[in-house]
Amino acid sequence: MEASRLWVCAAACAFAALALGGGAVAQGTVTRGDIQPTWSPDGKKIAFARLVGTHLQLYVMNADGSGRRALTHGSPDHLDPAWSPDGKTLAFSRLVRAHGQTLGGQVYSVPSTGGAQKRLSSGAGGYDELFGWSPDGKQLLFDRIQAGVGALYVMNADGSGQKSLTPSPEDDDYLAAWSPDSKKLSFDRTAANAFGDIYVMPSTGGSSHVVARSAADDTDARWSPNGAKIAFMSDRASHYEVYVTSSGGGAAHQITHTPGGAHNPSWSPNGGKIAFTSYLGGQWQIGVVNSGGGGQRMLTSSSGDNTDPAWSPDGKKIAFESTRDNASTIYVMNGDGSAQKPIS
Repeated sequence: MEASRLWVCAAACAFAALALGGGAVAQGTVTRGDIQPTWSPDGKKIAFARLVGTHLQLYVMNADGSGRRALTHGSPDHLDPAWSPDGKTLAFSRLVRAHGQTLGGQVYSVPSTGGAQKRLSSGAGGYDELFGWSPDGKQLLFDRIQAGVGALYVMNADGSGQKSLTPSPEDDDYLAAWSPDSKKLSFDRTAANAFGDIYVMPSTGGSSHVVARSAADDTDARWSPNGAKIAFMSDRASHYEVYVTSSGGGAAHQITHTPGGAHNPSWSPNGGKIAFTSYLGGQWQIGVVNSGGGGQRMLTSSSGDNTDPAWSPDGKKIAFESTRDNASTIYVMNGDGSAQKPIS
């Protein structure tokens, strides 16, 4: 489960292995790499993680690629950038890794304009990995992994009030996300000797309920912008496809139909479309489909892998990672796939 906690997409996992101790990729030797593009709330900037030497560092740049600056330096690895809703702060995971394994880590924050890092979580008895800010900006959601098993925690934005939400040592809880109104959380749960299921629970803690369960692996839940639906990926059709279900649970509707599988669903801001990644012709490519099904088409077709699509807040552009230039680079394209260009 180690790799899936950071990047579900296999292509991104391959780069992560390279960045944190691997070797070369098919396109040649990667000497740098930019991953995890994340738009600021106003859409004017993009945060990302860059491989510098042997460690990942956080950077911020303008949405056109100008004004690039580093926010972190040195060791260990700094990744999972998450903007506060007011755009003033970036929270992130600060992880100590070796030979593809995480040895320790905590959640930190740093001003988005640069400045001193602040440790927020304790990481006691394991390591902590960030999932993101509550939409109201009051709390942070993270996973505490102990002996390979994850439990969900929340804490106030200043690091106080850390609270365990899923303390069961028998279940592995991970890949969590806030509902748009900050009142609920979705997460993956893998019980002993079982495939993953998707649960929803109150963000204050309490009883959880299943919203997606099958004889296959249901994972990587993403809330629709209005909170009414959840998109997720499942291999119930023999390979992974994207499905949509009510956030209250119920029948799931398959919306992608791909020969190479569909992964990493990402809702457009108006909820009308879902971007995804698919493995086609030996490369990962980015596609889009109507959130109700239909209208599926691929947006990229380049050499190299194209992964991790992230919609701009206005829904007009998509930032993504691409290795078409023999390095992982942040690209931006229009929502219809036109005008693809590197910006990092």
